[in-house]
Order: sequence, then structure tokens, then C-alpha cells
Amino acid sequence: MRFEGQVAIVTGAASGLGRAYAIALAERGARVVLVDNETTQTEDVSPSTTLNLEPNSGLTSCGKAITALGGEFKSFALDVTNTDDIKTMIDDVVQCWGRVDILINNAGVHNPCAFEQMSASNWKHQLDVDLNGTFYMTQAVWPLMKRQGYGRVVMSSASSVYGDMYETSFSASKMAVMGLVNSLHHEGVEHGIKVNSIIPHAVTSMTASHLASTVKPLFSKTTVTATMLYLCSSKSPSGEHLLAAAGGISHAALVEFSPGRFKAEECTPEVISDRWHEIYHAKPVTIHRSGESQVLAWAKASANQRHINIE
Repeated sequence: MRFEGQVAIVTGAASGLGRAYAIALAERGARVVLVDNETTQTEDVSPSTTLNLEPNSGLTSCGKAITALGGEFKSFALDVTNTDDIKTMIDDVVQCWGRVDILINNAGVHNPCAFEQMSASNWKHQLDVDLNGTFYMTQAVWPLMKRQGYGRVVMSSASSVYGDMYETSFSASKMAVMGLVNSLHHEGVEHGIKVNSIIPHAVTSMTASHLASTVKPLFSKTTVTATMLYLCSSKSPSGEHLLAAAGGISHAALVEFSPGRFKAEECTPEVISDRWHEIYHAKPVTIHRSGESQVLAWAKASANQRHINIE
């Protein structure tokens, strides 16, 4: 899969997986826009590829790696929660390269904290970066992608959506991003825009301390990067959530288990309690592609129980 003639924006590109994504896209021919908020080393957003960054800046390092591959890049030190800076950046990219084909929303923060000790400001900051920043970036490129009739948007989620200790804000923000994918992909399909999320796990500065030394070699970035490239490609699906780690790739979905049926007049909390074991251990039977599909399924099942035809 090649990306010549395409422009890709990668947020959180100064380190970790964002850096790996950017270099992988450049290696396959894409022009890459590197975005990161590196402790605000510049006062204002800069439209040039030569930012006033420290020599050891992650953006500088990533840019050098791309140059060594013979690739093209632009760097922007900006905060993804700053809509004015985002607009300035998008305007500059379009003026220079004329389009945006790929957006990887990889920027995020991670500050584990016991729920009762979490401050409101930390909660808001988590959602502002992970969720609102993703919204701001995606909304900024969406009209352009619609006019082009083509676009690929990838949101970064995390395995914490399954639930982890001291990860309430992180899990909530990442689950919200998956909800954004579920609805936004419906709006993009007719315009040639595919929207997906990736749930990656690899050794980075964020995860290294949580992996035993014996398993760290299993969690290279190879599987994750390959999955991201697939989601950025013309062959990408839409509305999917792909888990990628340690050589394994799978897709996740909100699955409804086989429902227990109750007559309305007999449905009480006591009856639900008595039948909870049956409800909980039912087999998964349905994956709904939209909220409307779920509502329709409920209506049909209830009508069928009452011998009512609603077709």
C-alpha cells in the first residue's frame, strides 16, 4: 500500500506511536504533517517546517527521520484544544499541499488517579485533550474531505475501555471517542470518508512501566503500525474498532446478548433478579450497526411477542 500524492496529519507525533505512524506513512510516500504540544516550546503556532524547537525536540527528531527517508513534512507545535491554532495549521497545509487525505487523532494524556482523588480540572483536561481535541481536529478537516470526496480518519482508543483500576477519566474519554466513530462514519460513507478507531498496545514511554520485562519484546510497534496503515488506506473499512498488539489483530463491537423476554405486566425488579443468571449467561447474537437498528430490534421483538405485525 502506497500513499504518494496524499497528505496525512498525525497528532501526538513527537514520540511513541504517533512518531511511528508518521514515519511509516512517510516511508510509503505520504507527505506528513507533524502535530504535537511539546510543553509549548514556541509561543505561537508556526506555519514553517523549521520551528524554533530545541535540538532534542521530538518533532525535530521525527522530522529528521522523515527527511532521511527522502520524505516531506511540516511541523506544528500546537495544542489540539486550541481551535484557532488548528485553523491556522490547516489553512497553511492546504495552501502548501492543497489537500488533507488522512487524519490520525493520536494525541492524548494519561494520568491514572483514584476516582475520589481526581480533581474536576484533571477530569476536564483528560476529556478536553482526548475527546474534544479529536473533535476539533476532525471537524477542521471534515469539510475539506467532503469536497475531495475522500478521507480517512483514525481515532486512537485504548484497552482501558474494558475498565482498569484508576483509569476512569482515561477510559471515559476513550470510550467516548469510540462512540464518535460509531456515528460519524455514517455521515462520512456517502462522501468517501472512512472513520475508524484503533485500540493499540505497544512498548512506549506510557506503557513501558506496566509491562514485565519478559513480555516487552512481544509488544513491538510492528503490528500496531501495520494496522494503522491499513486503516489509512483506500481499502479501509469504516465504523470499525481494531485491536492491535503483539502480533494479534481483531475487531471489537458493542454486542447485544440474547434478551430475556418479559410481559410488561410481569416485569418487576424481583423477576429480573430471579432471572439474572439466565440474562447474564445468554449467548451474544446481535451486533447492531446503529442506535436505530437497536430500537427497531426491540420493537420487533416486543411486537412479535404480542403477535403484532409492524413490517
